[in-house]
Amino acid sequence: MKKLFVPIIILLLASALQSCGRNALKQIEIENPKQLKVEIIKELAKKVNSKDTLFLVTSRMFGVCGNDERYDGITTPKEKMNELKYIKENPYYIDENKDYKEKYNFNDKVIITGTAFDNEFTSETIKFNNDSLKIKKEIFDIQYISIKKDTVDISVFDYNNNKHSFQFKMALNNSVWNITK
Repeated sequence: MKKLFVPIIILLLASALQSCGRNALKQIEIENPKQLKVEIIKELAKKVNSKDTLFLVTSRMFGVCGNDERYDGITTPKEKMNELKYIKENPYYIDENKDYKEKYNFNDKVIITGTAFDNEFTSETIKFNNDSLKIKKEIFDIQYISIKKDTVDISVFDYNNNKHSFQFKMALNNSVWNITK
């Protein structure tokens, strides 16, 4: 009897997660993300002392082996519960793959945005291997530490040296993002 009871409970839990979970919890993109990203670029231009072109990693790609036997294409109830818990704790997000322009000019600095994959920086205007240009180029990486409805904590890392450069906070006031002091 006990052996029959466990699969039935798991089946009921899985179906409840699928029917309720999809509609009950969804992440929402923050308000005015395009303007937020422009303000982040402006702050980077102010804080970094460089006369050379700056490169900014706005999204990262990670290599995944297609033959990974650990992933079978099925989401288990435990994985789904963890996913729902994460969404509940983090209801807002910023889409790193949109709204950034390819090139910005602020404070006499040129900032080119792009993607990091393995050890390469790629944008539509330039592609290079970080090892070959490490001494010549400054590459920074934006990471969103905390995303709330009206505040975002941002950390900027020196991509080449894998160290923290600076951190700041943005606040939303009347649909406009501003840096907080």
